[in-house]
Amino acid sequence: MKLLKTGYLFWILLLIFSLSPLPTRAEPPDTRNDPGDEENEPRLKPFYEPPNEDLRPRNFIGPPLLSFLLPGFDQWAEGQTKYGALYTGVGFGGIILLSQSRKSAIDNRYRDFAWQVYFTAGSLSLYHSFRTALTTRIPNGDFSFMSSTPERPSELLEAPIDLSYLSRWTTVVPLGIAAGVFFFMTPSKSGDSANGSLNDAFYASSVGYMTGVGEEAVFRGFVLPLMYYYTEDQKLTLGLSSLIFAMGHGLKVRHFVTAFFFGLYSGWLTQENNWSIGEVTFIHTWWDVMAFVADYTNRREHAFLRLPTISISF
Repeated sequence: MKLLKTGYLFWILLLIFSLSPLPTRAEPPDTRNDPGDEENEPRLKPFYEPPNEDLRPRNFIGPPLLSFLLPGFDQWAEGQTKYGALYTGVGFGGIILLSQSRKSAIDNRYRDFAWQVYFTAGSLSLYHSFRTALTTRIPNGDFSFMSSTPERPSELLEAPIDLSYLSRWTTVVPLGIAAGVFFFMTPSKSGDSANGSLNDAFYASSVGYMTGVGEEAVFRGFVLPLMYYYTEDQKLTLGLSSLIFAMGHGLKVRHFVTAFFFGLYSGWLTQENNWSIGEVTFIHTWWDVMAFVADYTNRREHAFLRLPTISISF
């Protein structure tokens, strides 16, 4: 019940964050009929550009990694105080939940949920830091293959509930395959299955959601373009990034193989989408949610196609 009560606060905060007015790109006035000098028009400021307009090339590895470990680190350093406060606050909330979970050994899912809160804050902070660095490097020719208009944090958070992705075969096919596999794994006899609870439903949806957003921000939003930047080879990039993704999910053969091929497909799709990670975030989230449902229905620890959550002990 403690997990469920904590969940109410999580979803309320998520709703507030998604609907809150966030910093937006400065829209220039409509001057299509203005004979004035075009050079005097306001510059369209990228969302991730540092507020002080200091465009010296940023380090695109160190600050993002520090921001992953210490959510909000680079945002504070860059003067992006609203997001620094957000990531740090959510990360601190995850630490509080984690400390509370260690006082109770009744349900390890409470601990896993707390870790995912911290992981998601760190992942979005890493992605934010990386894209800030790229804002200062793309004009100089670095990462020229990347889109200059990446998703904002709020767009990544909204991606798992953007049903427009269901109109794409690249979304429907993998989720359809997963749904079919999980359906055949479900016991046909009611005596072999377990009844779900509200705790089960909340855990499956919330952890699946945070895992999808957080892991895609890290692996397809950061690791994948980083690999391509250094190798300049699409196949090698997909192989290396998928290997890292699979190793992060454990070395059990069934989980390693599933994660590796999931990484290959997600990496390919990200490149096909001009390095946008919204669609793969949607797929990853609902893949995990279906896997959790299969776990509870079968009353076993992990489904075959389950992508175990990444866990780091402090």
